[in-house]
Amino acid sequence: MSNSGKLEVLIPRSLCEIENAEDLKIDNESFASVFVAWEKGFVSELKPINIENKKPKKILFPRFVETHSHIDKSFTAGEFPNCKSNYEEALSLNLEEHKTRSTRKVIERAEKSLILALKNGYRAIRSHVDTYETQNNNIWDELFKLQKKYSSKLKLQYVALAPLEFWDTHHGEKLAKTFSKENGILGGVLVPPFRNKAKIKNLISKMLLLADKYKLEIDLHIDESTVKPGAGIKVLLETIDRLNIKVPITCSHLSNILSLNDHEILNLGSKIAENDIKVIALPLTNFWLLNHKDKSTSLNRPVAPIKQLQKSLVDVSIGSDNVQDPWYPFGNYDPFYLISLSMPLLQLNPWERLTLSSILLSPSRLLNLNWDGLLKKGCPFDFVLLDAEKWADIFSSNLKREVFVNGELYI
Repeated sequence: MSNSGKLEVLIPRSLCEIENAEDLKIDNESFASVFVAWEKGFVSELKPINIENKKPKKILFPRFVETHSHIDKSFTAGEFPNCKSNYEEALSLNLEEHKTRSTRKVIERAEKSLILALKNGYRAIRSHVDTYETQNNNIWDELFKLQKKYSSKLKLQYVALAPLEFWDTHHGEKLAKTFSKENGILGGVLVPPFRNKAKIKNLISKMLLLADKYKLEIDLHIDESTVKPGAGIKVLLETIDRLNIKVPITCSHLSNILSLNDHEILNLGSKIAENDIKVIALPLTNFWLLNHKDKSTSLNRPVAPIKQLQKSLVDVSIGSDNVQDPWYPFGNYDPFYLISLSMPLLQLNPWERLTLSSILLSPSRLLNLNWDGLLKKGCPFDFVLLDAEKWADIFSSNLKREVFVNGELYI
C-alpha cells in the first residue's frame, strides 16, 4: 500500500495554509479548490486550482479529534436502558453498571469504540474512565496497553473520572503518581446544587494541589445542570485565585451558564480566558438528558454558550460525549454525525472560521497534539476524503468517505 499520492479537492478555506492564496478559487460556502500531493505520508505540494469552470468533486477534512468521550461505558444502553431519558436515571444506571463491570468488559467496549473511531475518521480521542476505590486494580494496566496498541494510528488520552473525594485518598495519590508517568488527566464532577460549599472548595483545593504536585492536567464535568447557573465554575475560579497555582484545566459541559444574561456570560468568559481554562461544549448529551420533562413541550436545553465564550477569547471545543449508554442512547463514534446534529441545533454556520475551529482546531490544541489540523506543506497526510461538493452533502446520511492515516488508505 502506497503512502504517496495526489488529489484535486475542496477544503474549507480556514483549514488551509497555502502560498499564492490570492489565486484561490473559493465558492460561496468557503470551500477552496486545491491540488495536494503527498510523499511518504507528508504533504509535499499544495497549490490553488485556478482553471476556469473546474471544481473538484471531493472534500478533504483533517482527521478529527474527539475531546470528550466515555469509551469504558459505550454500548451499554441495551443492558442498562434509560427509558426515562433523564440525568437522575442515567446516574442510577451508571452505578448499577459498576456492579457488573470487569476489566474484560471495559477493554472490549473501549476497543470497539476505537475501531469505529478510526474507521469513521478520528485521529485522537480523550476519554473519561469511571474511577472509584473498589475498582479492579489492573484496569489501568490494561487501558495503557490498549493505548499503546493503537498509538501509531490514534492518540488516546485518559481522564480518571472520580468523585472529588477520591483525590483526597491514598488511592487517588497513587493513581496521580502513576498518571505522572503515563500522561493521564485528573477528572471529577462539580455539579450544583452544593449542600456544603466549604467542603466542595476544600476538595477542589486538594485536587488542584495534587495536580500541581505531579504536573498533571484536570478535566472537570462542571455545571452539567439546569440549576444554580455558573455555581461550579465560580467556585473553581475562586479556589484557583485563592491558591494562586497554575494547573492546566478543561471545563467540560458548562451547560447551565447559558441561563445567565449575555453581560454575565461575557464577564465569566473573561475570567475563564484569563485563567487559560479551555471549555468543551457537549450538545448531544446535554440536549437529550437535561431538563427532560415527560409532560413538557419546552425545548429549553442548556448547553455551553459557544459564541459568547469565543467572543470572550475562550478556546471552545465541541465534543460528542456518550455513545449508546444510559447517558445518551445514540451515536457511533462518527464525527460527521456530531457535525450534522450539533451545527443546526446550535445555529453554527459550517462555513465560518470559528465554527470549524471548535470542531477541528481547538480540539487539537486541547489535546496538545503535534499537528494543529491545518492543511499545509509538511503536515502529515491524515485526512478524510468525502464524495461531496457542498455542506448539504456532508450533512446527508449517505456519506461516502476514505480515511488516510499517515498517507495510507485505512481499510
